[in-house]
Amino acid sequence: MEESKIKIMPRTEERETLVQALYSCLMNELAHVDYDPKEVLVGAFGEATRFGITSPDQLSLFVKEVFLMALKNRDEIVALVSKYLKKWTFSRLNTYAQALFLEAVAEGKYTNYSAKPIVINSCVDLAKKYLSPSDSAYVNAVLDKVL
Repeated sequence: MEESKIKIMPRTEERETLVQALYSCLMNELAHVDYDPKEVLVGAFGEATRFGITSPDQLSLFVKEVFLMALKNRDEIVALVSKYLKKWTFSRLNTYAQALFLEAVAEGKYTNYSAKPIVINSCVDLAKKYLSPSDSAYVNAVLDKVL
């Protein structure tokens, strides 16, 4: 039997796919669908990348740790972000924005992989790609206070 090898991916691609996996988890919850977070994570990396990931063993420690920290500390992350939302609640945010905040705060507060400016810039780049221009400015302002 062939050993699973960790697939080396650019960090920016790992972050984007992590956000997509967290988005899928949030959407499953909104639809009241049972799901296995591990399957969602592997599925996101298997489908969204060119790396052919088919098992959790092929994911980097960064991916597994940030995903776990985002899910494990979700309530705390929501509370941290909510402190800086003006006239909004976390649940009213665009679901993709919620996933962005979960990934960025998990990476920036609960792991030691990247410095605050790198986490914020990466998150803002994703916000610019998937959200409106005003949303990306809002994401930047909130993350700067949270991290």
